[in-house]
Amino acid sequence: MRQKQYFAFQSGAKHSRAVNSDLFLDEEETLGNLVEILRNPFAHDISSFQLTRTVYTAAIVFCCANDLRNPNDQKTPGTFFEFFIRLVFSAHLGCKAKTRLPVMNMDEDCDLPTDLIFDLGTQKPKFHVPVKTSTRERIIQVWAHQRVVDGAYGVGRFLGLPVIMAETKVDAKKKEVVEICLPRQWRLYQMFIAQLWGVCYLDLPMKYEALNHVYPLLNVHPVGDYLSKDGIMDRFLKTL
Repeated sequence: MRQKQYFAFQSGAKHSRAVNSDLFLDEEETLGNLVEILRNPFAHDISSFQLTRTVYTAAIVFCCANDLRNPNDQKTPGTFFEFFIRLVFSAHLGCKAKTRLPVMNMDEDCDLPTDLIFDLGTQKPKFHVPVKTSTRERIIQVWAHQRVVDGAYGVGRFLGLPVIMAETKVDAKKKEVVEICLPRQWRLYQMFIAQLWGVCYLDLPMKYEALNHVYPLLNVHPVGDYLSKDGIMDRFLKTL
């Protein structure tokens, strides 16, 4: 696999976050693909790679624009990304997301605040979908939250599938883009905290892609592999 190429948008002295050149589409193609994906989740003929490029471009352009307009604002891109992923997955799975789950309590009613929960119905899959623009050291929160959900509802009842934009960071002095990855920690978390069903990336780091081939098995794939026609999620749902 060839080394990734990145660029950044610029406005005066301000620079946006790094953008993967291979994944960036023009505006017309992005909008056309996105409309088709949302209208026909399991019927469109968009390839896995083009779907990944479409979702990536739609997400990254907003974040880049915010970087240039409000350089110190880290919250808005994350909020937008969560709403955007909620829209895409809701259309794909045919159900609205929840952000709270009722849990059994002997003395009072209690709800567990969660990331996005997609409940496809009785005797059907339920997906626990944390959404993050990047993870780095905070990734342990994803496994910890999955452990809490497993404790409340039973292991395997909710399938953990975090959706992450990228792990890129720009070295301001060297003007280089690096991917901050913690594959050894991921393997430990998967063995000793909880078991995620998979991990979904818009810009998949090569070090995390390698986790598909070592113990413990952790399926880490681009978003297009999960959401494309006959993709991972489509094939999984057809087996039930």
